[in-house]
Amino acid sequence: MARQKNNRKSHPASVASLIRGLYTRVARELKVDPSYVSRVARQERRSVTIEASLKREIKRIIALINANRRRASQGKTKKRSKA
Repeated sequence: MARQKNNRKSHPASVASLIRGLYTRVARELKVDPSYVSRVARQERRSVTIEASLKREIKRIIALINANRRRASQGKTKKRSKA
């Protein structure tokens, strides 16, 4: 019996890779320190600009996750022709 490879990445690993560097990307965009972005995210500090940028970046990540999920589910439903 031949074993088929699963080429699809697991969601938690891909989600982690998308989230990794979130504070650094926002900090670089706004020219602030990543630790300040972290403090705003934990609500220890307040910055409307940083909050908006974090929300925008999180929405972008969610859109990428949804796109990957749709692509993965389309691959499951396609029938393979026998050659």
